[in-house]
Amino acid sequence: MAAPTIGSDLRRRSASAISRARLVFERPPANATLAIIFAFLAFRLVLSLSVGLGVDESYSLANARDLSLSYFDHPPLHLWIAHMSEALFGAAPLARLPFVVMFAGTTWMMFRCTERLFGSAAGVWTALALNLTGFFTAAAGEWILPDGPMLLCLSGAAYCMASILRPSSDDKGTALRNWAMFGYWLGAAGLAKYQAIGFAVGLLLFFVTVPARLKLLWQPGPYLAFVLALGVISPVLIWNAENGWVSFLFQASRGAQGAVWKPQHLVTIVGGQILYLLPWLFVPLVWAGIDAARAGRADEARWLCLCTGVPLIVIVTVVPLFGPAGLPHWSMAGWLMLYPLLGDLLARKAKDHVWPRRWALASAVFLVGASTLLASQAATGWVKHLAPSLFAKGDPSLETLAWDDLRTVLAETGLLKRASFVAAVRWNEAGRIELALDHALPVLALTQDPRHFAFRYDPAAFVGRDALIVGSANAVAENIELLRPYFLHLTPGPIVQIKRGGRPEIELHVVYAERLLRPYPLPYPAR
Repeated sequence: MAAPTIGSDLRRRSASAISRARLVFERPPANATLAIIFAFLAFRLVLSLSVGLGVDESYSLANARDLSLSYFDHPPLHLWIAHMSEALFGAAPLARLPFVVMFAGTTWMMFRCTERLFGSAAGVWTALALNLTGFFTAAAGEWILPDGPMLLCLSGAAYCMASILRPSSDDKGTALRNWAMFGYWLGAAGLAKYQAIGFAVGLLLFFVTVPARLKLLWQPGPYLAFVLALGVISPVLIWNAENGWVSFLFQASRGAQGAVWKPQHLVTIVGGQILYLLPWLFVPLVWAGIDAARAGRADEARWLCLCTGVPLIVIVTVVPLFGPAGLPHWSMAGWLMLYPLLGDLLARKAKDHVWPRRWALASAVFLVGASTLLASQAATGWVKHLAPSLFAKGDPSLETLAWDDLRTVLAETGLLKRASFVAAVRWNEAGRIELALDHALPVLALTQDPRHFAFRYDPAAFVGRDALIVGSANAVAENIELLRPYFLHLTPGPIVQIKRGGRPEIELHVVYAERLLRPYPLPYPAR
């Protein structure tokens, strides 16, 4: 009998892989999960197209126009994606499309991970609970942020680790491949956001505390994974090495600063996490976590979820007690790893109780209703005008209002042709200005907190040129005297009214700055 050729062997392997994939997708739990994915995909797509780009999204799109190995605030993955997305869809809400699709992938990966650890029913509940969460659906699931790519990659890493620890009959001979994929996914998560390190630390804790699994660390797989992860994240290391490790120093400065006890920050950080997760998801998540903690190391699957999730949550919650308040969403990568525990809890309770289904239905109704209300407020401002007292301390929905009227006014007054560059006085306004001007002029952030704008242009290259100082009324008023010594003469320009629904909402001030006399001193190198 003739020996099989390489081609026939590849065809056989391909047919086998297709057969296995068909078995996965044709199962009822997989069908239910796909239905959840497509329903929420459509919902998030409609939601994303209804709301303008936020401050962080504008900042990301603006800086993504210049491809770099890494960036000041974050690793580069979401900015690389944003660069390609803007090329396809422009600087518009449709540029969110890749991020919306990525969360569909996150949901599928978490279903597969939970299925491997706790069974198919738990996997379906995990997928549903994940999409019923405010932060995951309304922010990480659609906005141009590093969280979306990080969550996708962490869920991929979690599935690979679940496959390593609990191989099925189809996984024979794939251990090394699973370790390689784990290394790739973990490296990609680090290429998206620094918080991914929490997962790696937690996984090491798992191996150290489960003696039966510690022997895995002496096999080739973990070292292959480490090398691959290091290779994937190497652009971040190279860029930081070339720029004085400024990104790491910046992120470290946002943590503890001395031993000043600030218990009030605990209320802010915990309250923020509850709000982002939604209280009726936060409570059962904590419940599932406590159940897993009681079971301890004896229940390996639950212990894995605890170890990979809780360390980051604890760090993000405790560190602000000794320094800046921090941001609640920094812990979300940790909470992600508790969702398999929640899925398992809901699957077990659903066998004997009706409340999980009622809870899911009520959560879905609230999420859709609240999201629709917030999106309509952001688009039209109708709630603010019906009940202005609710917005006495400001209207956060204005952060999604585009500043497109700025370019129209500057063009009509001829200032676009007279100036060589724009000077923004705040980093969080520079991105919005750049998108509004649509490549008409380079935008510099002349401030002591320019973020990545400091690495895009060298202020020395603009000495002798005229500029437009642009910003919100308060921002310009607070900073104009600081900029005055750097220009020959400053002349007040037009006041630009940014409108929503025909009503003025934001007032921008423009100052014509004649001839930059010397470079503005930035806090870190411009190159």
